[in-house]
Amino acid sequence: MALKIADVMQEMKAVLADQKKPPLHRFHDTLNLAAGFLRPALGRTGEKSTAAVLMLDAEHSRLSFAYPRHLASGNYMPSDPDSIAGRVAQEKKSMVFNKVAEEPHKDFFERIPDDQGSVRPIQKMIAAPLLDKEGNVFGVVEVNRTGNDLVDAGPDFSSSDAQNLEKCCKAFAPFVMHAWAAAGKP
Repeated sequence: MALKIADVMQEMKAVLADQKKPPLHRFHDTLNLAAGFLRPALGRTGEKSTAAVLMLDAEHSRLSFAYPRHLASGNYMPSDPDSIAGRVAQEKKSMVFNKVAEEPHKDFFERIPDDQGSVRPIQKMIAAPLLDKEGNVFGVVEVNRTGNDLVDAGPDFSSSDAQNLEKCCKAFAPFVMHAWAAAGKP
């Protein structure tokens, strides 16, 4: 049985209601639920897909990795057009990048091994903003297809994939924002 957005939202609601866990753990659990849904739903390439969540700082000058956890310890990038996440944050819309290597972006994060010690370059990406109820960006979600080259990474992302990511971000945003604020990170 395929997991549905509504199911994930119910799980997020339960995570946020669990006062036994510290706020930062609830935030990370919320991001794990979002990424756990998005990777198979939109990445569709098994272990060759990844997801990332970056949060915008209070000054809107930089985006910090919040997910995956191995990047969440002080790794950030400027919120500018020289990064894919920065462009998405500035334009407040989802975007498709099927030749990431040809896009201006900060690629040093691609060289950091994942939890299993593997380094796989990002070849294809869709990204969408996380918006608060006033329409302000507070984060960016990326779903990636990795591989040695474009063919190895699997099929291209479509504009429909980007629209689906945008819908997911809209559904998940209130939960992520609540968890982020409770963790004292706004």
